[in-house]
Amino acid sequence: MLKGLLAAGVTLGIAAVFPEPLAFPFFAAVLGLVVGVYPGIAMALGEAGNPVSQWVVAVAILALGLLGLWQAPILLAGAFLFHAVWSVMHRITGLADGVTEGYPSFCVSFDLVMAAFVAYMAVATGQA
Repeated sequence: MLKGLLAAGVTLGIAAVFPEPLAFPFFAAVLGLVVGVYPGIAMALGEAGNPVSQWVVAVAILALGLLGLWQAPILLAGAFLFHAVWSVMHRITGLADGVTEGYPSFCVSFDLVMAAFVAYMAVATGQA
């Protein structure tokens, strides 16, 4: 969990370098990287990793993130929240059998920080 908080802090530090109009596209790109890990692991595990459900959820999260990028950034924050919930579901349902023990908790802490910051930024800039 601490690693997720640290990674979120580093990500937000990198985002601070970008001009404000590029912050949301940067966050969408980060979302794409984070969301791609579970399907990648599932493909490596074959049928045991349940790649179909992993890809369906990943595409849904990315679609929500892109919609947030194009319409209302608060939806991008929602995409990070959706990914946090999906990470929790990995532990509850056993989908995380091929995933290292700490990865779902890493994702939850990272995603919650990112969702909170993106939501704050959306409201602060009047784009919510």
